[in-house]
Amino acid sequence: MQPISWTTLEFEKKDRHPDWIWTVGLVSVLASVVSFFYNNIFFGIFLIIAGAVTIIYALKHPKELSISITDKGVAINESLIEYKNITSFWLDETGKEAKLLLLVKNSFIPTLSIPLVGVSSSQVREALAPNAKEEELRESRSIALFDRLGF
Repeated sequence: MQPISWTTLEFEKKDRHPDWIWTVGLVSVLASVVSFFYNNIFFGIFLIIAGAVTIIYALKHPKELSISITDKGVAINESLIEYKNITSFWLDETGKEAKLLLLVKNSFIPTLSIPLVGVSSSQVREALAPNAKEEELRESRSIALFDRLGF
């Protein structure tokens, strides 16, 4: 089998308007003030930290990932996901760009979503079909919700 390789970004970079950042900061501060008012100090501190981390990660630039489908498995940068750990795959072509969804055993993130950039769905399907089961998968609803909220 001829290896298939492409590069993609870790996540879709969204330009955040300063109003978005102020809104997230204001909501987290107001929620923490309400929490402090009800004597829930630890939750208030958690809300402030969560708001700060959300703003920091929203301003972060995505890393470039190198994806390869080989005889041994799917390689993402230096990490190899062997075929024995891939339960199933699905090519989601419903959005603006096609995505490869991988259901991986023994992983912190069980469903990986990898955008297909510069490679066709049929090429990826031909490379994965002999080694993994094709089964309809969907991204989590929470991902769609956070995408709609602008995260």
